[in-house]
Amino acid sequence: MCVARVFYKSGRRPLLSDFDFHPWPAGESQEKTLARIATDYGLKRATCTTVLDQTEYSLLLTEAPDVPVEELRAAMRWRVKDLIDFHINDATLDVFDVPGERVAGRARQMYAVAARSAVIQKRVDLLDAANINLQVIDIIELAQRNLAGLLPEDARGVALLSFTAGAGLLTITKQGELYLSRNLDIGLDALTQAENPSDYFDRIVLEIQRSLDYYDSHFRQPPLVGLVLTPMSRPVPGLEEHLRANLSMNVSIMDLTQLMDFRSEFDPAARARCLITIAAALRREQATL
Repeated sequence: MCVARVFYKSGRRPLLSDFDFHPWPAGESQEKTLARIATDYGLKRATCTTVLDQTEYSLLLTEAPDVPVEELRAAMRWRVKDLIDFHINDATLDVFDVPGERVAGRARQMYAVAARSAVIQKRVDLLDAANINLQVIDIIELAQRNLAGLLPEDARGVALLSFTAGAGLLTITKQGELYLSRNLDIGLDALTQAENPSDYFDRIVLEIQRSLDYYDSHFRQPPLVGLVLTPMSRPVPGLEEHLRANLSMNVSIMDLTQLMDFRSEFDPAARARCLITIAAALRREQATL
């Protein structure tokens, strides 16, 4: 379990004031651990966000129905009902716009996030029982968007690439808005255990190039400034160099110490492992739909 608390002050970088990583203690229930963490960090009075696991929801890009805003969610339910593997009556749905200029002759696109209502309710019940003041249930793609928003390159458009143990995620953002996301079935386990990791490196380059081609062809935007790798909990020797040699764009590694302030020294490996939690804590926009 990861806990991160972020404060914003006008004119200053966001402050990571609290950070903690807790393996589940052997034999202890989630409820007991959560209740202890909630007490330690005063989460009953805080504004709290939780992030769903990628297996718990579907992020769908689809044509937006031509209806008034107040009818949009209801109309989108019927638009996505055949795109999910469970009944639409069992789904909780939210939507957000795809940014960029409208192209003549091309339908407006939207993202829809669909999750089983039972999964959402289970998470709500778990945190409520621990006296955690849950306000937002987020997804990994939008949390990563928050991280990209810290980068100076985000002003002109940037690709951000992250890896967990079992998967990778590429997002393309500009000025704090998510244009495109692509899930990769390659994670740190595969990259660090492979006898010949360059085979995986080539697949990653191919996925990045496909995403860049899609971005170029579907959005009327200038070329991206570069590709940024997020901090990784385990080193992957050669990956950065391979990307730099095979992509016609600047490639760099995100340095959180240049983008955020820290109240104390936090272990870099644990910080990388809990990066999505920190990213979720950076959220500060308000709902508009």
